[in-house]
Amino acid sequence: MVPLARLIAFVATTLELGLATALILLFACAHSNEYRNILWTAGGAQGWNSDPSLRVYFYANYREPPPIPAIWDQSTSAANSCIAAFNAILWFIRLKVNLFSSKGLDLWSVLTTNALYDMLLIALWTTSISLQRAGDFSDNQHLSLSPWYLERDCEDASRDADTACRVGKASYSLSVFTA
Repeated sequence: MVPLARLIAFVATTLELGLATALILLFACAHSNEYRNILWTAGGAQGWNSDPSLRVYFYANYREPPPIPAIWDQSTSAANSCIAAFNAILWFIRLKVNLFSSKGLDLWSVLTTNALYDMLLIALWTTSISLQRAGDFSDNQHLSLSPWYLERDCEDASRDADTACRVGKASYSLSVFTA
């Protein structure tokens, strides 16, 4: 029975490393302003969300523009990148704890530690998912309950937004799977 448990732990650990690596790469691509601005601009041009180019008119008329929606904000991308990096760090810690379990740590301390790590990661990935799914309510004429790229096909937008759209969909899907 022990070899089967070790095999399951090895497969789960390998899967977790693969997910952490993929998410770090996807969020690193999306971390730059470029993808976010492309998606925001493409959605604004189609009328699916607020248009970022209209913010210039607020400044020209000496009016305060509405706050940037969370989905298009740099801090959301930074938070998602940090969560993915933290997931990878916890993977290394978990690997060390599981390796030491065969060298003297009792079973309950290993199980408790892994359960605490899992609860922490579930909370972090749930936060990441809710941030990625946040709506755009800054323009009353173009309210969006969730980002357009999660509701529509990438081909519906401009050709420039195709890669950014696919990265957004993939990062959201992997985040849901990881949680």
